[in-house]
Amino acid sequence: MVSLSIKTTLRGGLLGLAAATMTSAAALAADLQELGFATSSSGGTGYMYAVAVATVANEGSETIKITPFPSAGVIENDRLLRNDEAQLILHTGGQAYSSYRGEGKYPEPFKDLRAIMPIYASLVQMIVMGDSDTQDPGDLTGKRVGLGEPGSSANTYVRQVLTAENINDGDYEGRPNSLTEQVAGLRDGNLDALTTVMGVGAPALQDLATSRDVRWLSVVPDTLKAVIEMNPSGAVVPVTIPANTYPKQTDAVNTFGVPIWIMARADLPEAAVSEIVTRFLSNMDRAREVHPVVDGTTKDFVAGATPPVPWHPAAEAALGEMGFETTSFTE
Repeated sequence: MVSLSIKTTLRGGLLGLAAATMTSAAALAADLQELGFATSSSGGTGYMYAVAVATVANEGSETIKITPFPSAGVIENDRLLRNDEAQLILHTGGQAYSSYRGEGKYPEPFKDLRAIMPIYASLVQMIVMGDSDTQDPGDLTGKRVGLGEPGSSANTYVRQVLTAENINDGDYEGRPNSLTEQVAGLRDGNLDALTTVMGVGAPALQDLATSRDVRWLSVVPDTLKAVIEMNPSGAVVPVTIPANTYPKQTDAVNTFGVPIWIMARADLPEAAVSEIVTRFLSNMDRAREVHPVVDGTTKDFVAGATPPVPWHPAAEAALGEMGFETTSFTE
């Protein structure tokens, strides 16, 4: 009888513990905030950067889970955020500026768009075969030019370069292909120029330069000046790709960069925003283990980036507490 009583008591205690554990787990699951993160093409720097951010932010967190996923570019990202189909996105300064104000491709102002943090400058890179007669972007009249998918940064900014060179739509055969399709087209001789906007040293371009004799085209100063004037302040910045960044790239390449921002809606909870910023910037060594592209996030870069939309207050506060100077948003 005593034995039965002990067993019954023990069984009841174990059932109670299991129920309490399940209740606790359910409570934790209910508190876990799932955040979809719209990025860039799967072979792009943006996607890899987002994976590093998500990995570091997720590790050890009981309140957030970030899931990066590839997209067709920043215009699609903006739409996904507006429709709450993504909770975090990568955005360029220029496109975010237009979205917030309802200009260009954005018929309705997105006044709830908020800046979380600038992470790196994505570079305009234009590549031809080594034996091509194309020496600079002004030679692309009549050529087959990869432009990136519609809505991508490449499709926007490369066309600005060509416009500045007095090469308009129809003066060349523009092909709105993915990066993977462009690499294959250049290798097979079905494309005269590959163009993309992504971080320096991207693996897809490293592989291309290793397997083929290719050249990067520089953007001449007058063209760069014209492109800067086409965009809001801070939307593009001059950048030089150092010699030997890629295999057999013996000369420096003059181009420009597009600051890339993590953005969200104004109603993203302050605790989640603060955790994302703090966890990522406090664990840069771990982030580099995930992917070295995160070296683009420096105090100088953050301080020099002009926000095209208002800061999320929790992001600005977290950056300030960590010693990152930020530039104030101006309407």
